[in-house]
Amino acid sequence: MKPSMAIYLVSAPLVAVAARALMTPQYQDRADKLDTTRYLGALAEAGTRNDIGAMLGLLGAVLYVGAALALARIVRTRSARIGAALTIAGAFGLWTNSVFVLLVGRLAEEQDRQATVALLDRVNSAPVFAVFFLALIIGAVGSVVLAVALYRSRLVSRAAAVTAGVGGASLMITAPGPLLSFVLGGAVLALVGLTWVAASTTFPYDRSARGRAPAERRVS
Repeated sequence: MKPSMAIYLVSAPLVAVAARALMTPQYQDRADKLDTTRYLGALAEAGTRNDIGAMLGLLGAVLYVGAALALARIVRTRSARIGAALTIAGAFGLWTNSVFVLLVGRLAEEQDRQATVALLDRVNSAPVFAVFFLALIIGAVGSVVLAVALYRSRLVSRAAAVTAGVGGASLMITAPGPLLSFVLGGAVLALVGLTWVAASTTFPYDRSARGRAPAERRVS
């Protein structure tokens, strides 16, 4: 694999890790519903940090499109292309989530907190809003499909393929929150898995040479 393609595999989850470390997660209450009041309060206290994280999230979503295409280029199978297409849909969900965070950051600056909470609750319950979460779920499925294609290709170790698949799916479904450790953990797992795949395909290890003398390897 070309080093330029490996850059996408490493930079996409790396930027996501930085973004999620800075962004404020969408807190939930004890009833597993969005705690809008707490969320807006946290955004108001850390507006600049959250905005930087959201902008990094936008960049990470774009880079994730490149990462999906790079994985499809590695495997070159029909299932890999399907997985890449689904993952790109998930990247749209990641991008939308970052835009949402930026917009809510502006709402958090409003003085009428009660009206702002009511508005945000209506937005979150709107049917059209579910499309964005559906995109993230589709992206998670795409990550799994790509991982299965990698697993079957044997171009990388099976452990690397599994880690990349679980990490990619976790990156998608944990995007909204509710816990920072939960949100950040998915991105870290994706970083480990995709970096592993990038290293394995950029600097492949010749298993057939294992156990042979150095002179024999040079001749072959």
